Amino acid sequence: MDVQPGSRVSIEILKTPTSESARKTLDRICRTDATVRRSIRTCKAKRPSHQTWRRGGRYWNHRMQSVSPVRLEKGSTYTVLATVPLVRDLASVARWVKVQPA
Repeated sequence: MDVQPGSRVSIEILKTPTSESARKTLDRICRTDATVRRSIRTCKAKRPSHQTWRRGGRYWNHRMQSVSPVRLEKGSTYTVLATVPLVRDLASVARWVKVQPA
């Protein structure tokens, strides 16, 4: 994998990562795609941040969890800007992805 920092690269998921750490790394990498960032921004603006209800005379709060818009399925493609930390992360998940210049 020969990726220069500062260039745009296209990442294609070849197969779903088996380890939890690889899944998290790949999710973090793919979140830097422009369309994914736009989706995160709109969901964050529209969703309620917490839910409040009364139970036994007291108020209870529940913080809502967000679902990642990134789908780590075979064939998914993402275009990201290659930074030095991102190139290192891509090297660690190289067996699950195909990286090529965008």
